[in-house]
Amino acid sequence: MELKLIGQMLRRWSWLLVIGVLVGGGIGYAISIYQTPEYLASTKILVMEPLGDNVSKVTDLNDKELAETYMQLLTTQPILDSVSQQVGVTVRESQIKATRVRDTGLLEVTVRDTDPQRAALTSNVLVEVLIDYNEALQKSRFSSSEQSLELQVSEIENELSQLESNFEQRSEQSLEANQQVSQEKQTELEQQIFSLQGDIARLEQDIDDLTPKALPNTLPPPLTVDQRNQLNEKRTQLAQKQFQLDLAQESYFRLVLPNSATTSTEDPTKLQNLDQANLDLYRQLYSTLLSNYEAVRLARLQNTPNVVQVEKAMPPTVPIQAGPLRNVILGAVIGLLLTGTIAFTLEYMDDTLKTPQDIANVLGLPVVGYVVSESGMDKHEGTPYVSANPRSPMAETFRTLRTNLEFASVDKSLKTILVTSPGAGEGKTTVATNLAAVMAQANKRVILLEGDLRRPRVHRALGMSNQVGLSDVFRGQMDIRDVARYSKVKDLAVITSGSLPPNPAELLGSARMTQILARLVESASVVIIDSPPFVVTDSTVLAAKVDGVLLVLQPGKTHAEAAKTMLAQLNRAGAHVVGVVLNRVSRKTSSYYGYYRYESDPIYTVESSTAEESGTGRRKGLASMFSGNGKNVNGTMSEKAAS
Repeated sequence: MELKLIGQMLRRWSWLLVIGVLVGGGIGYAISIYQTPEYLASTKILVMEPLGDNVSKVTDLNDKELAETYMQLLTTQPILDSVSQQVGVTVRESQIKATRVRDTGLLEVTVRDTDPQRAALTSNVLVEVLIDYNEALQKSRFSSSEQSLELQVSEIENELSQLESNFEQRSEQSLEANQQVSQEKQTELEQQIFSLQGDIARLEQDIDDLTPKALPNTLPPPLTVDQRNQLNEKRTQLAQKQFQLDLAQESYFRLVLPNSATTSTEDPTKLQNLDQANLDLYRQLYSTLLSNYEAVRLARLQNTPNVVQVEKAMPPTVPIQAGPLRNVILGAVIGLLLTGTIAFTLEYMDDTLKTPQDIANVLGLPVVGYVVSESGMDKHEGTPYVSANPRSPMAETFRTLRTNLEFASVDKSLKTILVTSPGAGEGKTTVATNLAAVMAQANKRVILLEGDLRRPRVHRALGMSNQVGLSDVFRGQMDIRDVARYSKVKDLAVITSGSLPPNPAELLGSARMTQILARLVESASVVIIDSPPFVVTDSTVLAAKVDGVLLVLQPGKTHAEAAKTMLAQLNRAGAHVVGVVLNRVSRKTSSYYGYYRYESDPIYTVESSTAEESGTGRRKGLASMFSGNGKNVNGTMSEKAAS
C-alpha cells in the first residue's frame, strides 16, 4: 500500500521531476561550455627531521607534526607574497593544497591555475621560497650569537693585523723610537679602556631599564616584540664592549708592568718580546673565536629540518574539470533531487483527501462509489451522461454506485437521499443527476429535487427552464404536481428551484418542506435532492430531513479539515451519512481506487445494456407516480395525473 502511495505521488509530480532533470542537465551543460578550464600541477617535497641533538623544543616534533607544520607554512602570507612577486601574478591561498603522503615524510603540493605553464612554475617557485624561508627562519634562532662572534672575529683580525704590522716596524726602529711608541700605545689603551667602561655602564643601565620588574609574589609582565628585540641588541652590544675591554686591559697590563719603563729602556729586546707575547695572545683568541663561530653554525645546521624537492612540477596537459557529459548527469541528478524535495514538501503540506485510506482515517466513512473523470461529462446538457452513453465506463461506475446504495439500505430503505459536498465545484450536481438517471433505468420511479435555492444547477444540467419550481410551492401559488416535469429519461421526474427566495434556509427547514418531502416519498421510489455545498446552512437543515446523505468529494481538492467540519455538523444534526463518492478520479489513478475498464469486455457491456432495455416494457409511466398519465402543454404533469 505504501509503495502504491509513493507511485501515485511520483505520477502526480512526474512533470515537475522531468522539468528538474531537464533544467539541471541544461545548467550542467552551460557550465561545461562557459567555465574557464583550470589545470592542476603537483610537486613532491621531502621533509626530514634535524640530524643533531635539538637545542630547543621548537623542533622537537614527530614526523606527522613536522609535516603538518610545513603544510601550514606553505600558505602563510610572507611565502605567498614572495611567490607572487617572482611569478608575476597574485597567488591566492585557495589555489594551493598540500597533503601528506601516508606513512612517509613526503608532502604533495598542488597548485590550481588557468594557465598550465604558470601552474607548474608556481609549484616549483613555491618550493624554492619555502626552502629559503625555512633556512632564514631557523637562522634567526642563532643570529644573535653568530653576529656577536662575527664582530669579535672581525675585531680580532683587525687587531692582529695591526699587531703584526707594529711588530715588524718596531724591530727596525731605534730604542728611543720604541719608547715613544710604547708611551703612545699606553695612552691610547688608557683612553680606550675609559671609553669602553663608560659604554658598558650605559648599556647595563639600558638593559636594566628594559628588563621587566616583578612585584613580590608575582610574575614579571611579558615583553613586546620590539622590547625583546631591543633587549637582545643591547645584550649583544654589551658582550662586544666587554670583550673589547678585556682585550684592552690585557694589552695594557702587559705593556705597563712593574719597572717596565726601566727594563724597556735598558733592554730593547724585552719590548720586542712583549709585542711577540701580545701577538701570540691575539692569535690564540682569534683561533678560539673561529672555533666558537663554526660550532654555532654547525649547531644551526644540525637543528634545521631539511626540506628537499624530490619531484619537480610539470605543466599539465588535461584540465581538471569534468567533461560535459559528467556535468550534465550531475546537474540532472541535482535538479531531480531539488524538485523531488519540493514535491515531497508540497505533498507533505497538502492536507487534501486523496485516497480511500485517507477518507477512512479522517472521516471513518466507506467509499461507496468512484466516478472517473470523463471528457465533457460536466458540460453535458439536456440528457444525463449515463443515459446518453449507456455503454460507457462512466455509466458502469454509476451502476456500481446504485448497487452499493441498495446494499446500504437493507435494514432501512433509503427513500430520500441528499447529495452534498464540503465546497463548491466538486461535482455534486453531476453525481445527483446521473445517479437519478441510473436509478430510473432500474425500474424505479425517481424524483430529482433541486434543493439549492441559491445557485441552482439541475435545470442547466438537464436542459430545462427554471420559471417555476420548488419556490412556487412554498409560496402556495402552485402544487407539487404542477412543478414536477418529465425528463428525457423514462421514470425520472425533475423539480427545479424556480425563482430564488431571499430566505432559503428558513424555507428548507420549515414544516412545509417536511410535507413536500412526504408527498414526494408517497409518489416515488427514490427522491434524490441536490443540495448546496456545506459552506451554507441549507445542507445541514436538509440533512436532518432525509433518510441518507451522500457526500461527494474530489480527490486532491477537498481538504481534510473541511470534510471533518462537515461531518461534525451532520452528526450534530442527526443525519445518516451513507458514504462517500469520489468524483473526478483521474484515469491515471483509477486502478488504485479499484476502477476497472469494463468497456474492454464487450460481452459485459452488451449484457448490461440489454438488461436495462429489457426492463423498459415493465416500467410504469411517469404519470403513475401521481396515479395518472399525460402532460400539459407547458411540460408539467396534468391535474389528473397528479390527483
